Amino acid sequence: MDELDNDSEVASELSALRHRVAELEAAETMRKAAESALHNQLKFLQKLIDTIPNPIFYKDNRFLYLGCNKAFEQRAGLRREEIVGKSARNLFPPELAAKYEDTDATLMENLGEQSQETTLLYADGIEHDVIINKGTFTSAEGKPAGLVGVTIDISERKKAEEALRKAHDELEARVKARTADLAKAIDDLRFEVAERKRAEEALLTGSEKLKLFAYSVAHDLKSPAIAIHGLAKILDRRYGAAMGEEGGNICSQVLRASEHVVSLVDAINVFIATKETPLQVEPVNVKEVLRMVKEEFSARLAVRRVNWSEPEDIPDFRADRLSIMRMFRNLVDNALKYGGEQLSRIEVRYCEDRDLHIVSVIDDGVGLKSEDSGKIFEFFQRHRNSKDIEGAGLGLAIVREIAERHHGEVWVESKSGDGTAFHVSISKHL
Repeated sequence: MDELDNDSEVASELSALRHRVAELEAAETMRKAAESALHNQLKFLQKLIDTIPNPIFYKDNRFLYLGCNKAFEQRAGLRREEIVGKSARNLFPPELAAKYEDTDATLMENLGEQSQETTLLYADGIEHDVIINKGTFTSAEGKPAGLVGVTIDISERKKAEEALRKAHDELEARVKARTADLAKAIDDLRFEVAERKRAEEALLTGSEKLKLFAYSVAHDLKSPAIAIHGLAKILDRRYGAAMGEEGGNICSQVLRASEHVVSLVDAINVFIATKETPLQVEPVNVKEVLRMVKEEFSARLAVRRVNWSEPEDIPDFRADRLSIMRMFRNLVDNALKYGGEQLSRIEVRYCEDRDLHIVSVIDDGVGLKSEDSGKIFEFFQRHRNSKDIEGAGLGLAIVREIAERHHGEVWVESKSGDGTAFHVSISKHL
């Protein structure tokens, strides 16, 4: 009986032992699996941080390196095996190591994150501008276990910032220089404007003086000229026979000279009036003006047997009526004076464009030589064949003044022996 009981107890113990062994084997299998998983995870994490181009390191709470990535190995010029388990004092110059440990200690005393901008001497011997970002981590029990750090190289950014600062300074200097140049240019322009204003005022004063002088001369010349003309006529009438042929010729020359002076004075007065009198712009019946001009020259036209023609229809102009009258009168008078013996026709024509009325006075007289056509609108310019023809040389200058004051122009087309065509444009927008 006792043997059976003993056998039963042994069997029970063996069974319990086998169960315990099975539990231990299962626990070992799980431990190996966990170790394998942890190892794989650590390899993955190491691979992950190795792919990051910024130097990364992590330390325990005694500031010994637990690991780093390849970028940190390159930055330190050491292999990972030479770094892990070492402190900063084992790897870097004392002054730099002390600086690292001071910042690490400050961070561990005030758990959290820390950012520091500084310079680091890399293994390549080049000093880099960097930002070191650090943060603490804890153990499974929640106690401070160490810190991790990431170094960000900002050398290129610093270079760009410096280049930008230099460019900004250069731009600011250029702006200051340009501003100074502009200020000087403005001062010069103001001085020039002031000088021009003074010159204009002087010119205006001179012009006023010249105009007053012209009026005065015209007035002062006309009275003596008329007196000389009158006295010469009395002398010729009373004593012409007694003076003989030579005396009569001299008296005739005095008469013609005094008449020319009176004509010149009248022409100067007309020119001044044309230039200085304000325009009285109004609708002008051009057909009526032409009728009056034709009547004024009718005797000369008849004596010379000159045919007159004009368009059936000419629209009214907005212009100064007296100026238009003078313009036609001077052009017709010019044709009669300088057309020569072959003159047989004076024709008035009209055309227009969008902005201008254009009138032409055309004759079939002797015409002009090409070298004369560019000068005949100047003051006191007369035809080269006008020696024995009365006139002051201001008629066409007056026509040019009238055209310009009506925002137009005057030009001539002529060939020697083929007649002359004077064209005058008058703006429609007066």
